[in-house]
Amino acid sequence: MNYINIVVYSILLISVLVGIQIAPKNKLREDSLSLDAMTSLKGLMAICVILHHISQKAAFQQTKTIPIFEHIGFLFVGVFFFCSGYGLYKSFSTKENYLKGFLKKRVLPIVISYYVMVGIYAIFYLIRQENFSIDQWICKLTGLTMINSQSWYVYVIIIMYIAFYFVFKNEKLRKHGLLILFLVIIAQGALFIFLNHFPWYIGDDGWWKNPSAFGKAPWWKRPCALLFEGEWWVNSTIGFFVGVFIAKNEKALTEYVEKNYLSCFVITTISFIAITFVGNYALKNISYWTEFGGNLGMKEKSICYIIQGFQVVMTILFVVLLMKKVFVKNKFYNFFGKASLEVYLIQELVLFSFAFLIEKGNKPIFKYHNYNLAIFAVWVILCVLIGAIIYRWINVSLTKKLKK
Repeated sequence: MNYINIVVYSILLISVLVGIQIAPKNKLREDSLSLDAMTSLKGLMAICVILHHISQKAAFQQTKTIPIFEHIGFLFVGVFFFCSGYGLYKSFSTKENYLKGFLKKRVLPIVISYYVMVGIYAIFYLIRQENFSIDQWICKLTGLTMINSQSWYVYVIIIMYIAFYFVFKNEKLRKHGLLILFLVIIAQGALFIFLNHFPWYIGDDGWWKNPSAFGKAPWWKRPCALLFEGEWWVNSTIGFFVGVFIAKNEKALTEYVEKNYLSCFVITTISFIAITFVGNYALKNISYWTEFGGNLGMKEKSICYIIQGFQVVMTILFVVLLMKKVFVKNKFYNFFGKASLEVYLIQELVLFSFAFLIEKGNKPIFKYHNYNLAIFAVWVILCVLIGAIIYRWINVSLTKKLKK
């Protein structure tokens, strides 16, 4: 028995039980999608994303430590997108002139957070004496490429915010708002499927079929160096559409669920479990990563993308229905729900900083009873949370000054 698994799962369970909100017998919670409930949900998802990235480290994979988190990070991010889409439409439909100054109020703070993060990571890499070329530095500092591989979320959420703004600001487009948002999401998926994990379309035909070619290639031709070169860019964004859809049709959906809750929950749960098995099968047997077998695999990528899209939808529906009966609401998750963007963006730096505890070069390190893995996990989570507090304070301070 892996003691780290027992400790992590137990602490996570206890943290969820503190302040838990339970519906009275034979009733549903009317506040299950309230601002407080959604903020705490985002805080819980932020912690789960940290555990997901920890579980992907070789030392954790080889010892099967917190394996449940390894392949489901996109589902946690899908819930983030859901919260954003739901919150935007609710605000749009209930607040007068909500879209007035929208770009300044909602997009500018994200842009500020991004470039604060760029500055933090730039200092980190300078201290580490990272061997970036001049053109790499220019691209990373301007945002033409990412200085933090986990910052892809910022690019995508800004695209969705801008799409939402222009669609719902225009009365003619508003009538087809859901369809347009869906097409924007599908267009991003199609872009990744064409781009693959590297610019295969630049250079000699089939240059990438030679495994040694990547070692000789310039940095921008290597895997995942450019924007949208990775399935994680696109496999969770459908959550934004689901959020807007539920918010727009909330009254009718709520009335239906109240009359048919048990059947809705059972069908959704079975579907959620079934699509989870299908998704795991697709990842292992179809795979996004076909290029290194000599096949661009656009068909395989399309299949995986569609299946994972359904996984995100069913996960969100399962969470929404579950929250009608029980949901998390406490100060810890509420606080980190408000700082979820900062938690998300600062964690790669912390993971790099403490990597020496669990790996040397590219080889994992194993100590007695894997105590170094436990120390690594504790330090990463604590430092991410502390770093997020400081990072958020900087962001809020700068945003206030720039808005003035």
